[in-house]
Amino acid sequence: MRRDHGSDLADVGQHKRAGRLVSGAHVTAVTSVWRGLVAAFREVEATPWGGLLLGNVWPAYVFALPLAARLWNLLHAPRGDSLHAQAALLQESVTVVFLTLVVVLFVFRRRRIEGQRATLGPGLVALVGTFLLNVVAYLPVEDTASTESLLASSIVVIAGTLFTIWSLATLGRCFGLFPEVRGLVMRGPYRVVRHPVYLGELLSAVGLLLAKPHPVIIGIFAVFVALQYWRTVYEERALAAAYPDEYPAYARRVPRLLPGWR
Repeated sequence: MRRDHGSDLADVGQHKRAGRLVSGAHVTAVTSVWRGLVAAFREVEATPWGGLLLGNVWPAYVFALPLAARLWNLLHAPRGDSLHAQAALLQESVTVVFLTLVVVLFVFRRRRIEGQRATLGPGLVALVGTFLLNVVAYLPVEDTASTESLLASSIVVIAGTLFTIWSLATLGRCFGLFPEVRGLVMRGPYRVVRHPVYLGELLSAVGLLLAKPHPVIIGIFAVFVALQYWRTVYEERALAAAYPDEYPAYARRVPRLLPGWR
């Protein structure tokens, strides 16, 4: 039996509608599972021991793993006499100091949060923005053959990491990964820009780009910049809600991310 063109179009339309329904059901199921996990996480975190484990010990452990790897590399790295080799060794040493500080801050940071918890969207932006550049180490992209570029890369990464260390040390126990408020800090590097930690990380990312000037790395860098910007947006919303008088006044005085550029 022959089928007319209208019947075929109707079947196609039904298949498309069915596909949309299935996709919608999958999204709903994933969202429900995520909300259930978050609710369970919050319930456990609300207890004294659960809060210590999930809010302090576990994130400290996550960053202690790359710290151990970096420390091993530092202790067993060949000691070269060239300027680039010494700069690379210094870069690894500064990275070890940075990761050590992150671990210490996670252990001793405040657990009390002023205002609301981070929701799914801002939380994912924070997670991806934190770990995105780690992907570069696993990509089959070789460093540039230019010794001058490699030296410049090490210098920029060291400068960015040192600035980040200063910013984190100033932030102290108010440190956190997600856009959640544990206090308002306006001293030290926070007099220069409102988000000095991200400025230091962006500077380090520029150094990474100097060592690997590849289109893929440039693309990752662009995504990283966008994520860091949106992290500032989410954090400022939380800070403005927690400090409706102090933070807007502070934001009018101090640039967001780059000195001299609001």
